[in-house]
Amino acid sequence: MSMDNIEQINGVIAEYFNTHKEDWIPAKDIMPALISAGVFTRDFKKGMPLRKVLRELDKENALDKIPFVHAERNEKNTYWYLVREGSEYSPVEKTAEITKKQLGIQKRENSDEYYVLNLCDEILNEKASRQYTFPFLLGDFHKDKISRTKLPLDGFYHSLNLVIEYRVKQQFNEDPKSETRTISGVSREEQQKLYNERKRDVLSRKNVNLIEINYYSFEYDDQLKIVRNKEKDIEILKDILKEYIN
Repeated sequence: MSMDNIEQINGVIAEYFNTHKEDWIPAKDIMPALISAGVFTRDFKKGMPLRKVLRELDKENALDKIPFVHAERNEKNTYWYLVREGSEYSPVEKTAEITKKQLGIQKRENSDEYYVLNLCDEILNEKASRQYTFPFLLGDFHKDKISRTKLPLDGFYHSLNLVIEYRVKQQFNEDPKSETRTISGVSREEQQKLYNERKRDVLSRKNVNLIEINYYSFEYDDQLKIVRNKEKDIEILKDILKEYIN
C-alpha cells in the first residue's frame, strides 16, 4: 500500500477519535469509515482488508507508520487495536460465559427448594441426594410408546429411606384456548398433579417414606417465595420432621 493510502488511513483514524469517546477500539471497527473515505471498496471477514495492511507493515517492521496501532500477540494469533494518541490499550478481562445448564444449576441452588433441603440436611445430619430417581418411578410413555423418563425427587435421605418433596404453587400461565398438551394429552398443570399423585402412590407401595413440605408452612411474600428466617424456619421443619430426628 502506498504512503498516500497510509496517510489516508491515519487521517480517518484521527478523525474517528476526534468524534468518538473511546480510547481504543478493535481495528475492524474502523472499516466503515475507511470504506466511506474510499480507502477500501468493501469489508470482508470482519476487517480483513485492514488486517492485511497491518500484517505487511508488521513484516517490514514498519507498524510505526500507523502510530495508532497496537498489536496484542499470543502464541498463535495477533489481535489488532487502534488506540487514541496519548492513551494506552487496556484490555478488558473476559468473564467466562455461563452456559444455560450452569444458569439452571445456579437458579435451582438459589431456590426455596434448595433452601428448605439445606435446612433439612442440617436438622437430619445427612445430606440428601438431590433430584434423586428410582428405577421404578417413571413418567408417561414418550412418543415412541416404549421409553419413559424417571421422575426426579427433590431429595432422598438414604439412611432414613425418606424422600422430601418441596411443594410450591406452580405458575404455568397457559393460555386456556391453547391446543398445546403434553404427550399424555393433558395440560402441564394437570400432568404435574398426576405425577405428584403417582409419586405418592408408587413410593407408598415400595415402602419409601415421603414427606411433602408446602411453601405455605412458612412465611412467604407476594411472589410465594419464603421470607427466609433461618431460626424460625428450622423450628417449623423440626416439627415436620420430628419422627426422623434422633
